[in-house]
Formats: sequence, C-alpha cells, structure tokens
Amino acid sequence: MYHLRDIKSTVQQTADAIAEALKIEVEIADADLIRVAGTGKYKSRCGCPMDAGFVYRHVMKTGVAVIIDNPGFNELCQPCTCRGNCLEYAEVAIPIRVEDQIIGVIGLVSFDEEQTKRLMDNKKSLQLFLEKMAELLVGKVVESQQNDEQQRLTSQLLTVLNLLHDGILLINNQQQVTHYNTLAGKMLDIDAQKEHALYQLLDNKKLWLAVERGEPFSGPIKGKRVATQLYCDVVPIKNNEVIEGAVITLRDMQQIKKLVKAATVSEIETHFSQIVGNSTRMKELKAMALHVAPSKATLLIQGESGTGKELLARAIHQSSSRKGHAFIAINCGAIPENLLESELFGYEEGSFTGAKRGGKLGKFELSHNGTIFLDEIGDMPLHLQVKILRVLQERRVERIGSTRSIPLDVRVIAATHRDLDEMVKTGEFREDLYYRLNVIPLTIPPLRDRREDVPALIQFYLDYYSTVTDRSVSGITQETIEILTRYPWPGNVRELGNVIEYCVTMVAGGMITSEFLPQRIKTGPKPEFQISSLNLKELEREAIMKALTLVETEGHKEDVAKLLGISRASLYRKIKEYQIEESKRFS
Repeated sequence: MYHLRDIKSTVQQTADAIAEALKIEVEIADADLIRVAGTGKYKSRCGCPMDAGFVYRHVMKTGVAVIIDNPGFNELCQPCTCRGNCLEYAEVAIPIRVEDQIIGVIGLVSFDEEQTKRLMDNKKSLQLFLEKMAELLVGKVVESQQNDEQQRLTSQLLTVLNLLHDGILLINNQQQVTHYNTLAGKMLDIDAQKEHALYQLLDNKKLWLAVERGEPFSGPIKGKRVATQLYCDVVPIKNNEVIEGAVITLRDMQQIKKLVKAATVSEIETHFSQIVGNSTRMKELKAMALHVAPSKATLLIQGESGTGKELLARAIHQSSSRKGHAFIAINCGAIPENLLESELFGYEEGSFTGAKRGGKLGKFELSHNGTIFLDEIGDMPLHLQVKILRVLQERRVERIGSTRSIPLDVRVIAATHRDLDEMVKTGEFREDLYYRLNVIPLTIPPLRDRREDVPALIQFYLDYYSTVTDRSVSGITQETIEILTRYPWPGNVRELGNVIEYCVTMVAGGMITSEFLPQRIKTGPKPEFQISSLNLKELEREAIMKALTLVETEGHKEDVAKLLGISRASLYRKIKEYQIEESKRFS
C-alpha cells in the first residue's frame, strides 16, 4: 500500500509550489480523506479529516477528475450542510493514482471572482498541470515505498548476517566495503564511522586476482589491523558476466581448530579398566602403559592382528594430559600409497590435479596437541618413512605443495603386527625411523599365550553383544567355555568377539552350548603346514596359502586379509607376486 503521509513534507512542498504558480488555494487529501497538505486557510487544518469532502470522495470512488463551477448547487454538493451557502466559488479535483489504486486527491479552490475566472479560463491546461503534479507525487511515493522496502530488506539481511558465526564482507567492484556484519567488524577492527577499502583490512592481492578472473577463492589470509590468522572464502558477484564485487566470508583459524578439535576428540573414552585381562602378562603390560601414559615419549605397540593395539593406544591417550584433544587413528596399510601422503600431511590448493579448493589439513595437523595413532606402520612405503622421521625429529610438518613448515605438538603412537627388527635387516624398514619409534616398546601377547583371560573376555562380550543385539542370553555352559579356552585363536581377541556375537545372534535367548559354536571352533585348528624353508618370502607364501586353504575348506567368507593381518590390497599384490595358482585365489 502506498500512503501520501509517508512523503508528507514533499506533498506540502508540492501544494506550496502549485499555489505559488497559480495564485490559488490548494489542498491535498489522502485515501482516507485526511488533509495531508494545504495552503492559506487550509494549512492549519492539515492532519484533520475532511467531513464534508463529498466531491473528493466521488473522485476517489470513480477515479475521474471533477471541475465544479457552481459549488453548493452541484449535484455532488447535495449532502453538504453548506449547500446553497458555500463560501467556495469554484473547485477542481484531480485523483492521484498509483497503478489501480487511488491514493489521494489534489484540489484547487477559488474564493473570489478573479481566482474563479483564472480557473475557468484555463481548465484544460490546469487539469493537465495538476495531472503532472499528481504524477510527480506518485513517483515520490513509489520511490519512498521502494526505499522503505530496501531499508527493511537491508535491515533483515544485516540481522541475518549478524546471526552468522562467520564474518561477512560485501565489496563493490572498486574494492570498497559496502556492508559488513558485527563479527567481521570485530575480527578486522573496522571503524564504523569511516569508509574502508579492502586493502586497508586484508592482504587482498591474491584473493582479488581470483575475483577479477571471476573465480572463487579459499585459503588463509592475514588481517592488516589484527594479528589473528584468518581463513576466507570469496565468491565474485556477477551481473551479465560483469564483476560487480564479491562476498567474503571470514573465519578465525583458532576457532576452526577448536571446531576440528571438537569434531575429532574421540567420544569413545577408553580406560585401562576396560582392557579385559588379569593374566600376569596383561597386568605387566597395563602397568607399563599406565606408567608411560603421562609422558611425551613416542610409543611402539607390537602385537598380532586382533590383539587390541588401538584399544591400548586410546587408553594411553585417555590417561595422558592430551585427553582433551584429538586422537586421530590412521591405518597405514589400508590406504593406497598415492593417497597416504596427502592424508598424513595435507596439501595446498592447486598442489596436484584434483586437489580440493582451499587445500586440506593432514592428520598430523588435525592431531595437534593430541595423539596420532599410526596403525600398521610396517606397511608404510619407504619414501613416506623419511617424512615421518622428519616430523619426529623436527616436530614440524610441511603440506604437499607448500614451502612453509608448521610447528607441531603431537604424540605419536605407532603399532604393527610385523617384526620391524627383521624388516630393518632386510631393508624394508628404515633403521633410523625404527629407533625413533621404538623409544618405549609395548608388546601385547596373543590370546593363545594368556588363555586364563578367555573366560573373562567371554563374559565381557556376552554382556556387550546382548545389549547391542537386544537379545537375552542366560549364560554359557562350562563345556563351551573350555572349548573356547582350548582354541588357539589365530585372530586373537577380535576373533573371539566375533564368535561370541555369532553365538548370541544364533541362540536367540537361553543358554549358549557347544552346538552353537562355529564349526571351525569345534573341530579345532587345521594341521600346520610343514615348513620346508626358512626363506622369508617362502614363509610368507606358505602363510598366505595356509590362510586361503583354511577359508576354502570351510567354505565361509571370513576375511583372509584380516586373518593374515594385512590389507586386502596387500593380499592381492602378494598373491600376484608369489604366483599362487588360480584355484587358491581369494574372492
């Protein structure tokens, strides 16, 4: 809706101008017949309703201009109490129309013969003149409405921007700041009383070059007035392929790191009390781990696959002063070689084909002030072992494609199921890295060497999987416990957990007896292959063939790679390397 009262001063100025030009009194009313402006005797009545405005009401209703040369006797004057005794000599009323809406009336009123003669002699030109004045008022009221709407939208936009957790800058094509939210003002120390160019606030060269090319930009950036390191995202504003400015989003790098910390601090709190086992070797292991947990020393956890190396690493982290920071685990054997480097060290934008816009933080940076767990470090390629050694020595990390090294405070816990000492002798693992990692060695015994812990582990997994699978199990027979205790557990604790989950699922309530055990557990392990050689490669080939045969003869789908403690990719590579016949191939 358009209202003349929104431009009251303009309406009064228009009335004064008309009266001065025509030497005749003027009054202008709005759609509610409230006098908005007037001259002469009408000026003091502005803001008052026009109770006798019958002529204006007719013009408002019909939208047609009216000229009355006999006020008091015209048929439109019939309802008026002053009919036949009107003080007016003549009257002209012109509607003020916006689209299909009549928003008011301009009225000319004469009070003497001279004014009346001037009105009547120039009816056509006066009507045309008043129509032009009405158009002028229409233009002003539309402009006022648009300005109000623009201000309202701007206010809404700024309210939304101020609710965001990022700093926002709007820049025009001259690099002048046109708008910014409250957070951006604080982050860049912007003086609200002054106009600012982008170069006064940010190191803008790199980002503006991208804007001029019509491309987005993401990356770290320095503020000119503050020491805070910022991260920005910039999107050009285009109109018909012409760059009209840009939107810049700013985030405090420290806040980003806090968010990363919140996202990466493990919700899985593992304590030493959760590591099940009261055998002598497990007690000694837990005592040693608990003793070294508060230190900054690098640890090497050795043990067969499935013994719980990551569980121990998490317990050590949770018992250290770093427990409030990230625990980042990465399996060095499960990630392809060409991706492992970027996962560990991160990369800068444009450092290689396919690199993400803005680059990527590596696992070492993400674990700053926390712990990084390098599982299966024995599978790490030699060229990456060099970079890991450098991180351990210098406590700095360098992203791929960057020349800047980043200081790092991180505790490294490595783990492997392989014999690193033997790998050093064969040249598969760097000796200098081995000694850097092996500061405090921790060895987890295989389950077959601590059979007295099997009953406790059985009860732990019974309770756990009964809850997880929502199945009630009343218990397990002594005979079944004895069978499980005698079994050598090549897959260690992981395999035991899988067997108990299988039993809980299959028994569907009641007591677990030996009949519910998987066939391989009841029949016992297959006979050992006769070792015909002590050659390392021959031993590895025989081990792979043995695992494949176990799977093939039992006909189930257990993962051979897990049984061997290597990645699936490594298994395929070794099958090809040792030319194991097709009939033994794993699928």
